[in-house]
Amino acid sequence: MKKLLLKLITLVTIFLIYWSGITAQNISFFNDYLGNVLVFDNGNIKQIEHQPLKSYKIGNSTFAYEDNAEFFKIYHNHYVHRVMTSVGEYKMSNNLVVFTFNNILRAFDNGNIINLSNNITDYYLGEDVIVWFDDIQKKLKAYYNKEIIDLDDALATGAANKVYIGKNIVAYVDSRNYLNIFYRGEIIPADFAERIKSLEIGKDIVAFVEEPVNNLQVFYKGEILDIENFEPASYKAGDGFLAYVDANNYLKVFSDFNVEIISFDSPDFYEVVDQLMIFGVQDFFKVYYKGKVFTLENYIPGSYLLQNNVIAYIDQLGNLKYFDGTKVETISYETISEYELNGNILKYKFGVSSENIYFNGRTYKND
Repeated sequence: MKKLLLKLITLVTIFLIYWSGITAQNISFFNDYLGNVLVFDNGNIKQIEHQPLKSYKIGNSTFAYEDNAEFFKIYHNHYVHRVMTSVGEYKMSNNLVVFTFNNILRAFDNGNIINLSNNITDYYLGEDVIVWFDDIQKKLKAYYNKEIIDLDDALATGAANKVYIGKNIVAYVDSRNYLNIFYRGEIIPADFAERIKSLEIGKDIVAFVEEPVNNLQVFYKGEILDIENFEPASYKAGDGFLAYVDANNYLKVFSDFNVEIISFDSPDFYEVVDQLMIFGVQDFFKVYYKGKVFTLENYIPGSYLLQNNVIAYIDQLGNLKYFDGTKVETISYETISEYELNGNILKYKFGVSSENIYFNGRTYKND
């Protein structure tokens, strides 16, 4: 009986973790034919405003917007929070919202509003981390895992140096002109800033070229590794991987402590977003995702969007297509006037005022 109960608890726990992962990425919204705003929340649709929005930004589980009267509101956990009568600026990551008013910096984190600073100059937003320079205390600070952490005391200089923000990782030059990496709540000294020729940052990874030897190094999950002896032609960081064109013009990927050649032909282009790398080789439109290469088309689309593990694009016939990490399917044969990705949700507009949402194999309409 105890073993059966333990198995049941384990299964319920796994289900809850899995379900929370599903619901974390499924927020979007419609405008109906009367101009009402209907939020789309994991397949459920309800009206939240009577007039079109002035502005909006959508994350994994949060929808921040200015309503028609410019009130700043945040939809989270099935509820609309009326945050401020007006907002100076606001930014959204997948997990956090930051907003300012008269140099005051605040954050919205899982339903809670946190006052970060009453006098900021610069600030930077990642998926799970916020960095700012407090102009009163003359300190570079970070908000991570619901804590405020001092990164550097710049009282002597009175200003912050260079900051590179990733999703869950930060690289910054401190007041001693040393490059540091802030990762999982810890500060790790990396190198003298003068030696850093170039740098790219993603999730769980920082890549940089160090002078004078010009070798390519990565800070990856707490370790610093040499992966190329010669400076690459270019490199770009994503979620736990680095894509780069090496000195021989080979397209390579560093992932899970290994380097793999993706193409011996020099790519026409390549882009890295989240878990994806798209690239063109001899006019073929290809994608790298979790160690696999897929050929999507034998031409390069003129319009495409990437997010998480999803690619949406308009093909040569004007059809809207969707790649979900395993396969390509045609979503609409209509002439699309506008489309956007929010997590794994594809929203698109056509005709006079028709809006559809494609999610989890189903199309939802605004009529």
